[in-house]
Amino acid sequence: MRQNFTIAGPFGKLSGVINLCGEELGRRHVLVMAHGFRGSMDGAGRAATLADEIGENICSVVRFNFSWCTMLSNQVAELKAVLDFVRETMQPEKVFLLGRSFGGATCIVTACGGENAYRPYGMVLWSAPNSLKQTFIQVLGEDAFQEALHGKTIVLDDERGHDEIPAAFVTDLFHYDVAELLKKWKKGPLLIIHGENDTTVTPDQAKENFEIAGGEKQLHYMEGDNHHLDLRFKEAGELVKSWLKKNI
Repeated sequence: MRQNFTIAGPFGKLSGVINLCGEELGRRHVLVMAHGFRGSMDGAGRAATLADEIGENICSVVRFNFSWCTMLSNQVAELKAVLDFVRETMQPEKVFLLGRSFGGATCIVTACGGENAYRPYGMVLWSAPNSLKQTFIQVLGEDAFQEALHGKTIVLDDERGHDEIPAAFVTDLFHYDVAELLKKWKKGPLLIIHGENDTTVTPDQAKENFEIAGGEKQLHYMEGDNHHLDLRFKEAGELVKSWLKKNI
């Protein structure tokens, strides 16, 4: 059952959807999804479908939209606001995080940044980076990345639309070393899913994340697939569902 919600976030309203689990026992546990850079909570419909499937009989799911193209620092603050809302209104026994791409970096910073109140029971890193610098040089281009370091706004015009990325977005990335933070994940289930042919967040970054993290960890490469897992999204979703069933 889908329920829309809106809360007061740190930088304006945040809107999202709750899939309240169809099974009473499943409502004791909540998966919070965080989308990627220039993405949305629906994930071209696929994330919404996965949330529906998980919500049928595994656990409740909360997904929401970050402020558009906002800095990592702001995304962390917004994710914390959503987690506060989840804990206050749904009172779950276990909270899980699932971060896609830049949302994965947001989850790492939130989960491993030192505040126990925001540490989940388990975490899914889906096409998530180990090096923000390397990743955003790839995403934005070397020249644009360097120009942003000198204060220039980045203009993106592509199939995803027209976006102007402020220079502060890039400089803010340097405040976070997600690799060092992930080393603080000492216990708890961790699922890493990555496209074997990802050219946005290179597959070696998933391997590095797996090697430095602790806990009950799994790494699954999606054979022949890209950053968005266009070929094996459903297979990746099945991995998430099996992992959740095992850990709730």
